[in-house]
Amino acid sequence: MALVPLREVADEDRQKAERYVGRVLNFHRVVAHSPEALEGFLALSNALRKMQLDRRLRELAYLRAAQVNHCQY
Repeated sequence: MALVPLREVADEDRQKAERYVGRVLNFHRVVAHSPEALEGFLALSNALRKMQLDRRLRELAYLRAAQVNHCQY
């Protein structure tokens, strides 16, 4: 059970999430509590999707950023 209640995602945002990520994630449903935050996250997802980096190098960049910021990944 989620600690934060999941919200329904508006149709427009649902379409964006499906286009950018492939499906609506529970993360999208949590962030939907703030439509502005969800819009920003979807815009970021779209920008990252368009990066011209090799997939392996992009994943390495994500891992390094998580390590530098002491995040569990």
